Amino acid sequence: MSLKESLELFIRSRRLLNLAPDSIKSYQNILIIFVSFVGEDINIKNLSLSKVEDFILFQSDRNLSPATVSTYVRNVRIFLRWIHEEHGLSFEPSKIKVPKSPKKNVHILSETEILYLLESAKTSVPWITSRNRSIIALMLDSGLRQKEICTLTKKSIDFSRNVLKVTGKGAKDRFVSLGLISRSFLEDYLNQCPYLNVEYVFCGRSGCQITRNSIKVFMNRLKRDTGLDLSSHKLRHNFATNFCIDHLQKTGNSSVYDLSILMGHESLETTKRYEHFAHELIATEATLSHLDKVYQV
Repeated sequence: MSLKESLELFIRSRRLLNLAPDSIKSYQNILIIFVSFVGEDINIKNLSLSKVEDFILFQSDRNLSPATVSTYVRNVRIFLRWIHEEHGLSFEPSKIKVPKSPKKNVHILSETEILYLLESAKTSVPWITSRNRSIIALMLDSGLRQKEICTLTKKSIDFSRNVLKVTGKGAKDRFVSLGLISRSFLEDYLNQCPYLNVEYVFCGRSGCQITRNSIKVFMNRLKRDTGLDLSSHKLRHNFATNFCIDHLQKTGNSSVYDLSILMGHESLETTKRYEHFAHELIATEATLSHLDKVYQV
């Protein structure tokens, strides 16, 4: 069987698993590059670990970010693991090492920066301003992903319990809490939005369901106008880190398991990095300066 044929079968298997279209597209985009580099007509029995390593080195030499290279390698390893399980390879895919990505901590917005961000979301159209502020609030205070904002429906809002039902990765539903301020922003938007008979909560100027690209453009504009390091995903990072900080300061426990449920993570390990970062921030702010003590300041 050729590597190209294996790729077609692998993508088919992902569709059968009901993976999100974006996930399947990501697999296709990355694995086509890998198959083209190695040779689409190569028999999978002749694929060697050294050829895979050549691909990794080539990507590293393309001036791609370490995080991007790591993403490429992870996808290739998943693909080759599937081939090995279904048809066999001449080497163990576990031997493929994912290059380490440099640790980068996301900037956690201060209270002043959050207020500035919400103020900067103002536009010449009042209902669009309310929409933008509501979107920021739900990302920052409920941890919603960009796609979850786009697919949020009106029937999924439970104002009686201050809860939202969102559809996350893999079409999995989960419940998230709705803070009082976020609720206020959301109610203000729903009261002002001129499009009443639409299924989705957030819509564009024409009344159609808001797109991920529209949110991306909106975030890029805010980043440019405010000078803050912003993106939809970074606001979600802020939610997770602040969740741990607030719980640690109030109860002494980060409640990381609850956080993993709220964020829709399948693995607790994915969520624990926020717990570590929260501890890091608290420790930094609480550290006593011995030199200040020496100088009695």
